[in-house]
Amino acid sequence: MRTLMELQKEITALGEEERSGLASFILSSLPNAPLGPDDQEVVKRENEMDSGKAPPISYSEFRQAVGR
Repeated sequence: MRTLMELQKEITALGEEERSGLASFILSSLPNAPLGPDDQEVVKRENEMDSGKAPPISYSEFRQAVGR
């Protein structure tokens, strides 16, 4: 069986599309795999930003808010 280091080396040699597919496969194989927001949630948040109810923030403001 290959070691994790060997697998990582092989994975980094793959093309972007292959790595993306592999990442998707691995994430979907995990219990409680993180899912992105559904379309309804995206529309709701876009409407909140468009109405001014939730003003957008810059990337640097976001990083500061999450402590990074």
